[in-house]
Amino acid sequence: MTRCVQRSSKDDVADVRLWAPERRSRREALLLASTVGASFLAPARSARATEASNLASLASQEPDAEIAVELWDEVVRLAKASGESATPTGGSWLYSRAECLGALRRWTDAERAYGEAADVLETALESTSGKKKDNATALTLALAHDGRSLSLGQLDDWPGAVEASRRALAAGGAAGVAEGGGLDVPTTALNAGLRGGPPTVAQRLDFNAAMARWGAGDVGYAANALARLDKGPEPVAGQPQFWEARAALAAALYANGSRPAAEAEWSGLCKPVKPNPPAVPTDPFRKAVNQAAQGAFDAGGVLMDKRCEDFATGTPLPCDDAGIPGSGGSSSPCLIFTDAETESRLWPTNARTALSKFIEDGPEVLRR
Repeated sequence: MTRCVQRSSKDDVADVRLWAPERRSRREALLLASTVGASFLAPARSARATEASNLASLASQEPDAEIAVELWDEVVRLAKASGESATPTGGSWLYSRAECLGALRRWTDAERAYGEAADVLETALESTSGKKKDNATALTLALAHDGRSLSLGQLDDWPGAVEASRRALAAGGAAGVAEGGGLDVPTTALNAGLRGGPPTVAQRLDFNAAMARWGAGDVGYAANALARLDKGPEPVAGQPQFWEARAALAAALYANGSRPAAEAEWSGLCKPVKPNPPAVPTDPFRKAVNQAAQGAFDAGGVLMDKRCEDFATGTPLPCDDAGIPGSGGSSSPCLIFTDAETESRLWPTNARTALSKFIEDGPEVLRR
């Protein structure tokens, strides 16, 4: 899988055009590199399959989504020519291509690509039915359905998004995403790593399914689903760290006519968060070393120059109390969820509107 960087401004697009010759040269170099070793084949594998595998390795490390999509296009072409596209590996390549298209916000292409990946992965799983459980392929299938649901939502096909999210939940259950504390969301997944976003795959699938139902007009279902959703982890008591779900719940409660409950949820989200406590080993010797290191760090802090500034605003801040990055020194998670932020997180329009109206309506915590 690949971690594609999304482009979100006109300046980015202009930059792509400006450097187009350099991008083409780099793409050609990567394609040439993928053929190295393809002529030294294992007897059981075709040259095209080996070349596809080599190129997939390069594509998975390519941070530029524009280049990565072109590389994945070639991987898919080679995989189809060699028969590799019908395997779980081929399905994972199709999924990686879809992720890059999603990062570029090419929703029509992304929806089609996620669907193609899901079809291949489902067929691959059916062919191994009764054999050893393939959790990795089931997980990729769940994420492919989830990505398709997000894409359909951006295309304003909410009934389709609801159905795709239902399939994502079914595949996630087969993959055991909630077992053993839950699988972390892969860093390669669309919109992964956002502040206060879903920490685990199970939370991501449940959240996106609830938001798809909201997009389809069923705010009551969404409010109930978001209320039941696991909003942890909670390293500091009373401060669950799945902030996005808490913000969405406040908006859903408000839209559903439950303003007091919405106010209470938002008030809790607006409380300044404390830094997570340091981990303490259970082994006695390591625990003693850890405590000594923490003591040395605290002692060094007395002499440390703490003059810093917020990255986004330039506001002077003490380095050991800089709040949430980009928040101008605030430690209140609720301030993250502006209309622009929820748009970038792919919330349905009616959910974004509900949150904006709720904030405009003046929650008590913002009037203090």
